[in-house]
Amino acid sequence: MVNRYLVREILKPSVVVFGLLVLLFAGFSWVAFLGEAVNSLLPVSMIFTLIALKVGIALELLMPISLYFGIILGLGRLYADSEMKVLMACGISPYQVLIPVFALSCFVAVIVGIFSLYLRPLAYERSYQLKAEGEAGFRISNLDAGHFYERDDGSLVFFAEEIDRKRNRLSRVFVQSEHENHLRIISAKEAEEVVDPQSGTSIPVLLDGVEYQFTKDGDITHISSFSRLAIYPRPIQAEYKRKASSTQNLMHSDARKDIAELQWRFSTPFSTILLALLGVPLSRAAPRQGKYAKIFTATVVFATYYFLGLMIKALIDEATIPVFPGIWSIVIGFGGLLVFLLAPSKFAKGIS
Repeated sequence: MVNRYLVREILKPSVVVFGLLVLLFAGFSWVAFLGEAVNSLLPVSMIFTLIALKVGIALELLMPISLYFGIILGLGRLYADSEMKVLMACGISPYQVLIPVFALSCFVAVIVGIFSLYLRPLAYERSYQLKAEGEAGFRISNLDAGHFYERDDGSLVFFAEEIDRKRNRLSRVFVQSEHENHLRIISAKEAEEVVDPQSGTSIPVLLDGVEYQFTKDGDITHISSFSRLAIYPRPIQAEYKRKASSTQNLMHSDARKDIAELQWRFSTPFSTILLALLGVPLSRAAPRQGKYAKIFTATVVFATYYFLGLMIKALIDEATIPVFPGIWSIVIGFGGLLVFLLAPSKFAKGIS
């Protein structure tokens, strides 16, 4: 009965925190991707899918954070309202509070482990694929007049002075593309969008223009006029990204960066449990302090844990520190802090 009550008091703020974090992260991703849609020729229609993938990737972090602060707020309220004193007066040991917290954290850790080990790499893979497809080709119907649009790698610059939305045509178009040591500049009166019958993709077609080709030194190598000129999307090149690599592939790799990524994935479930248990002693406050009394301390502890993990991961990548214990040293170190905070001399005396 008591365990159910404690779980319920923890879950309520956890769900609220989780919802707020998802909304904030989705909003931040929206702003970031909207900027990419303007500057890197990503179709706007792709943004919502990318945001959903970004949120899915972040769940391995958002869920432990939500549970951690849910414990701080939930148990903090019990301390602030003196309910925890009543429970202790009824014979409930402070250590018994750890039982429902541990059980709940194990449940969340399993979900986090599934996301970290399996779903997160798939989300990264799909995200990279969509961005590559969006940058390989672009739809002029998504563009605005009077703006320069440029790919991330600078291989293509596109500009249209005017856009006729009714005819779906662009007027006074400028295109600059770069390939190896050659620079290609095209000026056209108009541009329209047609569907390639073979690939089914939309292709910009320039109308009535002139094409110039230069070397990197500025020498003109070719000048020609055209009535129609199609700009086909560049081939999509598969690039290895360890974040998108499957856990099974990482387990068979000897590369330091792959090992660091693998350690990160396996450490997330343990981090979920560790942070949840740390939330129990960190939530303790005197009645006059209120349930938000330990939020600052809890935030500092979490930020220290998370950024130390990122730092060690980077140091492993750069071969500055040994691969082992690697990221596990953070788990072990904060595990020692948990043991210290749960010592009978500090934890079992209760709040006076």
